[in-house]
Amino acid sequence: MLNNNIQNKMNFLKKYKTILLILVPVVILVIVRVTGSDHFRTDAEKHAEKSFSRTNIITTEKISSLEGDKLLINLGKDVIKHIPSGIEVKSVSPDSILNKQNIKLILNHDGPVIISSSELAVSARMWMLLSQMGVQNLYILTEDPEPEVLKYKFRPDTLA
Repeated sequence: MLNNNIQNKMNFLKKYKTILLILVPVVILVIVRVTGSDHFRTDAEKHAEKSFSRTNIITTEKISSLEGDKLLINLGKDVIKHIPSGIEVKSVSPDSILNKQNIKLILNHDGPVIISSSELAVSARMWMLLSQMGVQNLYILTEDPEPEVLKYKFRPDTLA
């Protein structure tokens, strides 16, 4: 009876060998992907809404209104002007912000994290990456609260 049971299992494996060779690795890869720590944890649309409503942008005057210990991540070697006292400042290059030790520092920080760069586009990209990785209470420091105000009157093309 035991021998017959083993024989049935062997026949099953022979019959479905091709399907199992494809299905088992796919299932393993899905499990690794879902349980891995190197993927984005939250929805990008949810975070993009903060960008559209400009709730992720903060000026140096408004930093003091934030509660908790503040961490300022300086992306580059630029000197930041008018930093209020009591703020921890770390200089990190943009290409190394996703290093394990930098991510650990940011994720373990209890309080607001503020990103600053001389180029607002770099700060915005790093903000989106970090917020998708699950960093909460994340802001972009800017000197101008309305950096994208159009300076010229829009005139449609009249040649068409």
